[in-house]
Amino acid sequence: MIQFTKIRWKNLLSTGNTFTEVRLDKHTTTLICGENGAGKTTLLDAITFVLYGKPYRGVNLPQLVNSINGKDCLVEIEFTVNGNLYKVTRGLAPKLFTMELNGKPVEQTANAKDYQAILETQVLKMNYKTFCQVVILGSTNYVPFMRLPAGDRRGIVENLLDIDVFSKMNEALKSRLTSTKDELRSVESTISTVRMKIEHKADMIKK
Repeated sequence: MIQFTKIRWKNLLSTGNTFTEVRLDKHTTTLICGENGAGKTTLLDAITFVLYGKPYRGVNLPQLVNSINGKDCLVEIEFTVNGNLYKVTRGLAPKLFTMELNGKPVEQTANAKDYQAILETQVLKMNYKTFCQVVILGSTNYVPFMRLPAGDRRGIVENLLDIDVFSKMNEALKSRLTSTKDELRSVESTISTVRMKIEHKADMIKK
């Protein structure tokens, strides 16, 4: 189970060059309230960006950087999973993505996508879509579960139960089925050609 302890950010959207920090472990439940434009949804953008490299709202990544400073957009989050303390840092202008486990850097692969996959599959154990549907229930992008397309519903359930292997097996089966159908059409075409030749030879024999 993921337990968030602290998040802080700077130069994110309308936030300036000084870190804004929110402690999430002082009490069992943390309530954040404020007027429109106070930055409540910015907190959600910060969480999804640092964990998944995507904002919660439909904002392009370059637009996340404070338009006045134009650089040093940085978000840090700390959370525990099964007693292990993780710290993830992600930034823009310049790009930055690091992860620490119990104070020690997690070895970073050459490919950023592989590094992100490690975070999602081995640490968070849920993808971006599932996170937004299950963890973050904001009114901006939230769609009730039963209104989601069938494929998205299946993906969320499989992601939560860690049984997405069935979707992969289904995709592999569809690929093999398509290949088999192509081979079948080729064989049927060959059979048709041979039958035409047989009929032609039979006509010649009769004549």
